[in-house]
Amino acid sequence: MLMLGPLHDNVRKHLEVLHQDPEQLLSGDVNTLHLIAVLYSQEWQRPDFIRVVHSMAPTLPHLSSLLRAFFSGAGKTWEHFTSEFAPGCLIDEASLEEKELAWMLPTNDINEGALGSFHVMMRRQPQLSLSVQNAQAMYFRNETQAFMKQYFVKPEDLQFLRSMAWESTGEDQKREQEIIEHSHQRAAEKEATRKKRQQKRQEKDLWLEALELVLDETKVPGLKGEALKDMLDKFKAVGAPDLGNVNRRSKVGAIREALIVAIEKYNNGTWRIAGEDEGEGDESSDLGDDEPSALEPISDWEETDTED
Repeated sequence: MLMLGPLHDNVRKHLEVLHQDPEQLLSGDVNTLHLIAVLYSQEWQRPDFIRVVHSMAPTLPHLSSLLRAFFSGAGKTWEHFTSEFAPGCLIDEASLEEKELAWMLPTNDINEGALGSFHVMMRRQPQLSLSVQNAQAMYFRNETQAFMKQYFVKPEDLQFLRSMAWESTGEDQKREQEIIEHSHQRAAEKEATRKKRQQKRQEKDLWLEALELVLDETKVPGLKGEALKDMLDKFKAVGAPDLGNVNRRSKVGAIREALIVAIEKYNNGTWRIAGEDEGEGDESSDLGDDEPSALEPISDWEETDTED
């Protein structure tokens, strides 16, 4: 991988050429176009696709601009991801001997293959811990059995190996216990949050139940802040219609207008408070400030409320 600096530089230069003149990809014979369009003049992987693009090019007026923008962005990204290979950087200045000492595979395929093997192993033996799976992989890859046959000549060697394996098992158990405790802690926090919300909901129920319903539209403009929002919740609690699109976060003007409309509909008999007799509506609308009305809020107002 450390020897790929020239390849990365050639890719960057090729992207720059295509960025400067994207039209060269859209003109000429498709059969020979790869000689200038493909890196190192290799054959198209999908020549049929290129032919289709050429046939559609006259109907795509922005295709050239899109190609130019694509190659510009691709060139910058390529340069960013290969910056360690730039002249004067660590890899570029390393000697051949240093690069051989720091030998690395040219691709990441081996890591991807190891991840696939891990997935297969966990499906077959889901009880395995990550450290045990890693140990098994290293055992087979490093030919550990042959090493043991050659160098493990004393009983103490195997005894030491078993003690190390036992310590590793203890670390796995400790890690599993930490995961379990963390899960329990998260569950406890969620339950505490749920109970807190439930308590807050009950307190609000009691507050709205004791709140006097304003049935005089002339008093609505005097409601401000939380008092206005609480009155909106009160109307929803007792079953006022046409309030679904208005909530505590709505604008003040929209809330007041919705409340005035609801009061007007109540006073003309369009709707009634849940549990209220038909004949009580007119009397309650004429009540003064010193004569609170006996209202019975519905028990399931929580389902109709849209905000805490």
